[in-house]
Amino acid sequence: MKYIVTKKEMQAIDAYAIDKMGIPAAVLMERAALAIVEEVERLNTSKGRILVVVEGGNNGGDGLAAARILMERGYLVDVYYVAGFSKTTKQFQIQQDIMFNMGVRLRKAIPNKEYSVIVDGIFGVGLSRNVDGPQKKAIDTLNQMSGIKVAIDIPSGIDATTGDIWGAAFKADYTITFGLKKLGMFFSDGIDYCGKIIRKDIGFPEQAIKAVKPKIYAYDDSDINKLPKRIDNSNKGTYGRVAVIAGSKNMSGAAFLCSKAAYSTGVGLVKIYTHESNRTILQSQLPEAVMMTYNDYEGALSCIEDAMKWATVIVVGPGLGVDSTSERMLYELLMNTEVPLVLDADALNILSNNIELLEASSAPVIMTPHMMEMSRLIQKEVTAITKDRFNIAKQFAKKMGVTLVLKDAKSIVTNGAEQTYMSLAGNNGMSTGGSGDVLAGIIAGMLAGGLSLAEAAMMGTYIHCLAGDKAAEKKGRYAMLASDIIAGLGEVMRDE
Repeated sequence: MKYIVTKKEMQAIDAYAIDKMGIPAAVLMERAALAIVEEVERLNTSKGRILVVVEGGNNGGDGLAAARILMERGYLVDVYYVAGFSKTTKQFQIQQDIMFNMGVRLRKAIPNKEYSVIVDGIFGVGLSRNVDGPQKKAIDTLNQMSGIKVAIDIPSGIDATTGDIWGAAFKADYTITFGLKKLGMFFSDGIDYCGKIIRKDIGFPEQAIKAVKPKIYAYDDSDINKLPKRIDNSNKGTYGRVAVIAGSKNMSGAAFLCSKAAYSTGVGLVKIYTHESNRTILQSQLPEAVMMTYNDYEGALSCIEDAMKWATVIVVGPGLGVDSTSERMLYELLMNTEVPLVLDADALNILSNNIELLEASSAPVIMTPHMMEMSRLIQKEVTAITKDRFNIAKQFAKKMGVTLVLKDAKSIVTNGAEQTYMSLAGNNGMSTGGSGDVLAGIIAGMLAGGLSLAEAAMMGTYIHCLAGDKAAEKKGRYAMLASDIIAGLGEVMRDE
């Protein structure tokens, strides 16, 4: 597990390490500089000239220290000091004095030269005002220059919490960030301006992180051991029975993807409840699945009754359609079942006009809305949700008594508790039709394997993203399909 921090949380961790733990700020700065140098050397394969651009804060101090070390190692380095502030920090002044003692002249303008690497040390995570004046001019100029662009801690001009641009922002190819990744790197403009994020440990003590208690965390490779366990003394009944209530007339794709994804996560039995018109194609595509179909209102209710008796987990909604029949099917499930429900797609669309059904239900529920579905559920504009997604998701989950998976470029999971899970894996190739159906099936598989609602939602989201990354490696982000994500599950879960 790893934490992702807001601006205030990172500042608090830094302050705790210095003020409470007694780690000198100069030590942390020197470690940061060494981390920058290590990556710049790795990127600067041509051993070409390097430009470091700084302002008078601690981020600039990191830049000066890195420039000094690079010079000592024989690199040609120019340092441009924007000098737009009337005051400088103590740590910046220390680094500036060292540079002067070395006889290094800080440039008063960006030299008209070719650079292999350009290092941005203008603003750090503490930025909270619009970028203008000489700093904006410098950033605009740097963005137009050629060379590998490297940001220190976070690209100048990007809000470390929201990812929004403060007037202007440095567009990095690489961001070397210290201690913990910052929330703003994964949302809004931050996701595009950071480039590849390289996290470097510079010595923030674990005690400082625990004292601050960051509210957002993600899984990493060590968490794969939280997958449901398989045992030798087992049979198909050991690993759960997933009912997939999906697919309207002549619309079988969502039912297929969801069901195959559930099977591919280790479920013992999957039973598809769908319109009779889908029987032939689904039986040919997924012969492993059991099936019960309907072609009228009464038949649909019989399917619901059967699912509640047969299943240990029920998925409802993918491709189901929104009509009086599907509305009644969902009503019967919410009012009568005690089996865990995964509500996706059209189940969510039905609830957007009947949210009182969810409030009246006592069923254990996981909901998986994307941003537009969430907008319909709570009657808020998508733009308003994106600006406050963590609070909105947490409040909704707590009020409704559900576990919520809010899907986006970086999905989050909450059941209303203090901490929120966020997925850092995944890629833009997963923005393709059917990807959400696959996720619903994977989460159902995690539930069937014995995980709790929250664990299943988090692990399901994580596995879905890892499988998406495997699919992108094989097919490329342009060509990958939702079915390729399912194929990636085998690699992700192979030896677990």
